[in-house]
Amino acid sequence: MSHRLNPGDLGRCEASQAEVVAWLGDPESHGGHPVNRIDTPISHVFIAGPRTYKLKRAVTRNFVDYSTLEKRKALCEREVEVNIAHAPRLYKGVLPVVRTDNGLELGGTDGEAVEYVVEMATFDPDLAFDRMAEAGLLELSHMRQLADIIARMHVQAPVVHNGGAAEIFAETLEQIAEAILEAPVGDCLLSEVSAWRADAHSALARLARQLDARRRHGFVRRCHGDLHLGNVCLFEGVPTPFDAIEFSEDIASIDVLYDLAFTVMDLLYRGLRRHANVLVGRYFNLTRDYKGMALMALFVSMRAAVRAMVAATNEDSDTGRKEALARLGFATDVLSLNSPPQLIAIGGLSGSGKSTVAQAVAPELPGLCGALTIRSDVCRKRLFKAAPEAPLPPEAYAPDVSAQVYSIMRKDAGRALRAGATVIVDATFIDGDEAGDLQRVAEAAGARFTGLWLSLDLDALQARIKQRGADASDATPAVAAAQSARVRTLPAWTVLDAGGTADEVAARALRTLRSCGSGSA
Repeated sequence: MSHRLNPGDLGRCEASQAEVVAWLGDPESHGGHPVNRIDTPISHVFIAGPRTYKLKRAVTRNFVDYSTLEKRKALCEREVEVNIAHAPRLYKGVLPVVRTDNGLELGGTDGEAVEYVVEMATFDPDLAFDRMAEAGLLELSHMRQLADIIARMHVQAPVVHNGGAAEIFAETLEQIAEAILEAPVGDCLLSEVSAWRADAHSALARLARQLDARRRHGFVRRCHGDLHLGNVCLFEGVPTPFDAIEFSEDIASIDVLYDLAFTVMDLLYRGLRRHANVLVGRYFNLTRDYKGMALMALFVSMRAAVRAMVAATNEDSDTGRKEALARLGFATDVLSLNSPPQLIAIGGLSGSGKSTVAQAVAPELPGLCGALTIRSDVCRKRLFKAAPEAPLPPEAYAPDVSAQVYSIMRKDAGRALRAGATVIVDATFIDGDEAGDLQRVAEAAGARFTGLWLSLDLDALQARIKQRGADASDATPAVAAAQSARVRTLPAWTVLDAGGTADEVAARALRTLRSCGSGSA
């Protein structure tokens, strides 16, 4: 915890930067470019043409200590260091504001450095993901890309051994609750905070051993730490996380799924369940961290409570109170989700629409974000260390490789089911043994099993395959023909007509699942 300055100290710190703030806000300081200034509790941001400059305000608040020039310089450098790995084209470096005989100068070498700023490339603020979500412009493809980026960030992040365990989460939980109650509107939120606090502690007690084990096994890493939608932008066409926590190693040293949970929470709170489903499904497909699904409701709940804490400090007390109430209600509701695990198999020949149906029905099924989809094509690509949409050579489809793929899917499905998730397994299931083996996985986990076989004539299958764009499937019309010749006995599953539009088939599948007792979200 950083040292708190008294109000007089804060005032003096802010006043010491007044000249620099005025100068950075002057278009003449930027070659005549108009300047858009954005003020946050801890920074002044100046958007000037192709460049953006972030000045850290000379304040100390909670865990943030920017009170001296030396600290601000060091934390500017740290901000660039922790962000440049995943946003190399966005972050440019650190520049001094230098006093010369002719006045202030940005990036000069002669004279005394009176401040330091983080230099960034300017991006369109309307392409921040929170704004894109509000405008209805976030695409599912953005979620797939973002999942790839977050998974890679987490794999590359250094392991830490002093955060993320149950005792840390208990402390964090209490800090959040107390901060809300100490806010100007805290008295109006007492019952809601008490309800959330009790439910969160109960969930934490159930999950404590797993949290501690994850720290021992390397899942606590130096993460982004503040991965909400407002800290992701579409930069040069690519989802780009930015503004990672630089001022507190404690806040950023967290379980990787707690990092992911901020994004998931933001999507769910905005009603973007399908987007959350795609993000979570893709991430877990890449990382295989299926046991961790048991933690996601608690993590999402805590992230929602963090947002309630921020809202409670809103200068507009009425607005802050309303948002804090909504966030706390969401946080409590998330913890009450309690649907039994289910395993749904969707089989059929290549081109029958298995993946399309799985993607369509997954968000409609029970669970925090709906069902997790485990797809054989993606599993096979991961086995060969290839991107999901990258083509594989024919030998990757040899019988022994396929047997390995089905074995991996069964293991992953079992882990996810035991974590309480609803799971869809998307594969051809031409071999009847594969279908039976999967059903036994469900039985071992105490989960309901439902199998759907998508049926379509060969000509239609081949026509669909010809029309595919970039996809994880490498199937060709010839592959579909070979599969058709191999089919002898179909699994004893519900046969579903796969003809018609994608929406029609998906609706047909969802009705069938509900009639079989698979339920809905």
